[in-house]
Amino acid sequence: MTQIDENLFGEILGAATASQVEAVLGKLPVVGPEDYQYVSNDKVFGSWRDGHLHWLPVGRDRGNGGRIKLAGKPTNPIAERLVNGMEALIELARLRELARDPNAPMPNSPREAVHRYFGLPNLDSIPRTKDTAKRRTLTEKINEARKGLEVRLLYEKKDKEFTVAIRDQGMGQEPGGIHSTLLSLGQTDKADKPYMIGVFGQGGSSAYAASEYSTIISRRAPDLVAPGGGDGVGRSVVQQDHTKGRRDPYFAYLAASEDGSVPRCPPEVAEAVGFTHGCRFAHVDYDFGGSSAAVARMLYQALNHVLFSPMLPYDLYAMKPERPDLMQGTAQRLARQAMKLGRQGTVDKSFAAQPVGGAA
Repeated sequence: MTQIDENLFGEILGAATASQVEAVLGKLPVVGPEDYQYVSNDKVFGSWRDGHLHWLPVGRDRGNGGRIKLAGKPTNPIAERLVNGMEALIELARLRELARDPNAPMPNSPREAVHRYFGLPNLDSIPRTKDTAKRRTLTEKINEARKGLEVRLLYEKKDKEFTVAIRDQGMGQEPGGIHSTLLSLGQTDKADKPYMIGVFGQGGSSAYAASEYSTIISRRAPDLVAPGGGDGVGRSVVQQDHTKGRRDPYFAYLAASEDGSVPRCPPEVAEAVGFTHGCRFAHVDYDFGGSSAAVARMLYQALNHVLFSPMLPYDLYAMKPERPDLMQGTAQRLARQAMKLGRQGTVDKSFAAQPVGGAA
């Protein structure tokens, strides 16, 4: 299993432009995509070279291009990544609950899970809470919960490139499982977990299509590492592969072994830079499809709109390294505005009942 040294791990975390990612790749023993092409579990073009990294298709599907390019707007995959982060935080709390009590019943919905584990109701109900002491307590819980999830918008003026980095402090993945979870397509273990938000295991991957490169780093929470499992940090890089002679490009990630496992580094390397557990996706040279001057404002508005009433709050650093915006969705903003205007009721506008169906 290929290891990562401490300096390279720091460089991967700090890579915010395509040229910086390429500089890191230049220091790694990477077999070029022209020399090794994965086709299926029992057929490849080229030979695996021990001690080297190879490009394998995301989801182990060389025809993944069409599936990954499904997102309609570039902000949608970012919202999906944030939802994944919320799920990772909920699952971390659930797994720790099971460690204390293996018979603890699972929550019946994401809302129930957030109330049980974080003590939070619907975020848009908090501004309408009349009890001042209770509202203050809930505000404190929000400020604690927001520490677990953030999205950072970075801009490199020289290269005129945006990078979007999503970081969660959730359960994380063991290095040996990243290729079958974070780098899979359409694979999910959420269907039998009613407290999870999504189910298809697809949406966030569309961010690859809007990026020149994507870096992925993950570490399982140390107290949840399975017996016999390995503590440590796994990482990889995703790029679009334009293999010569192939009509449709596909998306590939760097693997360290033929089973698809990604390279890793020992836990002490991650702890030295404060990476205790969770996941970080950085989508480099992200194409927002518009004027760079308006992207920060657009991202704030778009994420609040797409995540209209998110399960958990999160922070947005929109080119302001030390000044995050607390993100709680447009529903919460409307409720707050309604309170300012003196309206105590719901923020929804009521309409008269309308008949359904055509004429008899």
